[in-house]
Amino acid sequence: MMQLAIIEPFKLQPSSLITISGRAEETANFSLQADPDINAGNISGTVRRPDGTPIPFATVKLFTSNNVPFEHINSNSAGQFIFPRIPVGSYFITASEPTYLTPLRTAVTVTANRNTNVTITMQTDPDGSKNAIYGIIKDLSNNHPISDATVQLFRVVGTTKELAGIVSTNVQGQYLFANLANGTYIVDASKAGYLSNQSTEVIVSNREFAPSDVGITVDPDANTGTISGFVLDSSSNTAIANAIVALYSVSNGTETIIDITKSNAGGLYMFGDIPAGTYRVKATVQVES
Repeated sequence: MMQLAIIEPFKLQPSSLITISGRAEETANFSLQADPDINAGNISGTVRRPDGTPIPFATVKLFTSNNVPFEHINSNSAGQFIFPRIPVGSYFITASEPTYLTPLRTAVTVTANRNTNVTITMQTDPDGSKNAIYGIIKDLSNNHPISDATVQLFRVVGTTKELAGIVSTNVQGQYLFANLANGTYIVDASKAGYLSNQSTEVIVSNREFAPSDVGITVDPDANTGTISGFVLDSSSNTAIANAIVALYSVSNGTETIIDITKSNAGGLYMFGDIPAGTYRVKATVQVES
């Protein structure tokens, strides 16, 4: 027959000190105060690995049935934990620990003056030993963070660079690359209207989280335009390479050449960094006889 658990409906209350001297008759009356935790129970258990070995100092968290965080504690050196005096009701419980995956929450029910035992099994995170590189992309002119900048991560392998990832900064200019293998990396930051820039080499190993902020400067030619096009042979509609293309600035009817370029093998030419204004482009082919 199962022995009933001892409960204490009222808190243990001491009397004041009583001194007996000879044949004294003393009285000690009590007005016991009901224990407000009488309708409560305990939740205890162990956090362990799949092989049954304990996980010490894991964070164990208790949620109400409405998914509201209720309380948290740590497992001891033997992986054991206890939540004492939890009000009767339904709860969820789970645990977290670096290099482990947080398991799905387990439903637990607390019964008055009883202990509910729970075993939480945690799986090793396959990326738990990997690294991270994070930081802020800033405007070097005022040190303000730059949102929506493009951040590329390159892994240095010998004398070459391999693209390892591309992300965008948030409104605080922050970026993050996680789950990185041990190695040497370079962070490249860019945004339209700015000159791109790279970080120095960042070396990470053994679950290292390394900061790397990168500053970029405003492109002095950001508020300029381009003029481009193709030079074709009208009879065959084929591209003409090495055609001479001149860029003229037009002011009050006067045309002044400000740049000359050549078309490439595909017949393409382009002029860049052109300030606001009026222009004309002229193309021709000239050969030496």
